Amino acid sequence: MKKLHLSLSALAIGVILSANTCSDRENGMAGENLDMIKGKWELQSLEGTPVKMPAGIEQPYLSIDSTGKNLSGYGGCNRIFGEFKVSNDSISFPGLAATRMYCEATQKIEDGFLKALNTTRTYTLKKDELVLMGGKELAVLRRISK
Repeated sequence: MKKLHLSLSALAIGVILSANTCSDRENGMAGENLDMIKGKWELQSLEGTPVKMPAGIEQPYLSIDSTGKNLSGYGGCNRIFGEFKVSNDSISFPGLAATRMYCEATQKIEDGFLKALNTTRTYTLKKDELVLMGGKELAVLRRISK
């Protein structure tokens, strides 16, 4: 009976530790990885094509907050907001939303940026660049602040 009690205790501890790890991942927390991607990131390219905004229009960007859950940003016309989840080299942007204005001069860039975010599955960091991928390179963003 004593062996069974010890085995059940060990199993319970394993389940608790496993649940905490899953909970952290589900909440977008990934410790060191999260610390490395927090901050403001400016869009540099979409599918390998450099992004150049018309004169007087702000460059699209993402701001990843320090809580590990929320992001905000600008797509070239509209404000972007939502959640993100990161685990190891995986990243996703579930529930991403944007305001609903139409801007003829920049709409194609914004549509491409939102599409890239919605199809991103993994990422890599190269110095101050965040590369978003989904089978191929979708977008490259440059860190402009932490």
